[in-house]
Amino acid sequence: MITASLQPSHLKPQSTLLSAKRCFGGRLAAALALSGLLLTPAFGQAGPVGRDSSLAGLLRERAVLTTRYAAASAQRHSLFGNKPSKKDLQEVVDALQGIVDKDQQIVDVLNQTARQAQSTSARLAATTTQLESTGRDDRNLTAQRLAELQNETENLREREKQQLARQLALEAEVAEVKHSRFVRDALIVFLSALSVGLLVALRRRK
Repeated sequence: MITASLQPSHLKPQSTLLSAKRCFGGRLAAALALSGLLLTPAFGQAGPVGRDSSLAGLLRERAVLTTRYAAASAQRHSLFGNKPSKKDLQEVVDALQGIVDKDQQIVDVLNQTARQAQSTSARLAATTTQLESTGRDDRNLTAQRLAELQNETENLREREKQQLARQLALEAEVAEVKHSRFVRDALIVFLSALSVGLLVALRRRK
């Protein structure tokens, strides 16, 4: 039986958008091949029309999700040096999650049809292997995106800490300057009063 899940196994090096598209394209091609195999009269009895329509609808929905993922992956934010922002990375992760969930629905429909096509077990095994392989790539890519999102969050926190430290240092410096100015002004007032007192005392003696 074909299964699909989203549990990261290990993190791969950062994949490019092209490799991600190939990964998802391979899964879509495998799903199309499997559905065509199961519904071809030469290899078994075609399933109900409703099931065929459901599978076609799921494949169309998956194509929409893949387009949404490609658009999210291409987003860059100028404030972060033309790199994906935290929001952009979250959109990518959400799009990947939607694709994996849609894959599970597609696989469920294919499993129902596979039970009615025992004579095609060899081809089903080959196609299942391809789906599982691309599924692992999907999960690894999702794990990578999650790691990038976590790293970006840690970087943002570190920048906030540094900014707070600079602000505290600046406030301390301003307070020190104000204190020094107060001491200086008080000393000037004291010396002025002392000078006036001495001047008055000298005049009285005369």
